[in-house]
Amino acid sequence: MSKKWVTLCLAGCFGVMLGIAGVNSSSAYAAEGKKLAMEGTVFDLKASSSLTVYGYVSDKAFHPVEGAKVTAKPSKGSSESATTESNGSYSLNVVPGMNYTLSAAKGSKKAKAVKLRIKDSEESDLIVNFQLK
Repeated sequence: MSKKWVTLCLAGCFGVMLGIAGVNSSSAYAAEGKKLAMEGTVFDLKASSSLTVYGYVSDKAFHPVEGAKVTAKPSKGSSESATTESNGSYSLNVVPGMNYTLSAAKGSKKAKAVKLRIKDSEESDLIVNFQLK
């Protein structure tokens, strides 16, 4: 079974890489706001800014929790997860204009989920801390 994949590079340019896993691949780049054509397929690329949600996960005694899974589940699309570092810190990318449910857990310990509505005009990164119970 073949798999198709697309990778976008958003560091001042857009890049698209298409291919069938194990067979071949090709890539091309275009400046922001331009159309990119590659082997007969045209992609109309638009800038999609993202923000970072970051914070800490702690236990009941406010000690950092290493290895907790923090998940940002959007109202549409796929979830993104991060695992906390030894100091309990995590960071996740989110897209403005979306609703998210953020949750944190490690084993049977869970924190209360947080619902976020990130406005299209939002430009600041967000801090969300969790305490596992």
